[in-house]
Amino acid sequence: MIQLQFSVTAESWIEKLCRDSFALIKVMSVKAEDQADRITHFVDISSEKSTAENLSKELRTLSDVTESDLARVGANRVIGSVTSNECVVCRALIESKTNTFIAPANTEDDCQMNYKVYISGDGLPIFLQKLHKEGVVYEIVDLSPLTSNKGITARQQKVLKSALELGYYDFPKRINTEQLANTLGIKSGTVSEILRRAEKNVIKRYFEAAE
Repeated sequence: MIQLQFSVTAESWIEKLCRDSFALIKVMSVKAEDQADRITHFVDISSEKSTAENLSKELRTLSDVTESDLARVGANRVIGSVTSNECVVCRALIESKTNTFIAPANTEDDCQMNYKVYISGDGLPIFLQKLHKEGVVYEIVDLSPLTSNKGITARQQKVLKSALELGYYDFPKRINTEQLANTLGIKSGTVSEILRRAEKNVIKRYFEAAE
């Protein structure tokens, strides 16, 4: 398997929500609907400047959004599904028909969409060819083979993964060390130590691989 990270111009509803509502949009999964070209995204949307109610209202006004089902999970955050008329990147992933798995994708500061996918070596050229055929301009940020988790213990991996998924490394953070510790049922000082050791091992492996 190969890890491919790339950025593209976000589809119109994501870009508009990002720019108009200063929203951070994280796409956690996608699926194709029975209707031609319709794609449903399972999303986590947050904003420092727009309320959850306004985010939901803004989505309902966008022409390319055909359906939305969102739950308010905070004053400025919603989670749920959004169905739109098209998502070229999503369609290319689905139609590649290879061993392809998508990690959560998210908007960047410039409202570009940053994707990370795990794909077989045979599937990589098929997927990139589909993007090229559809006229998608993309920038490859990282392309590297998956390696083992050598150097990271099972416990470190669990805590590090939880920290990543729960927003410990987001900016601004969605969860702090104490909240993460409470979620995992571990003392705060222990969580800090586990993260420090895990981060050290990950950084060390990165520079060893770069040499």
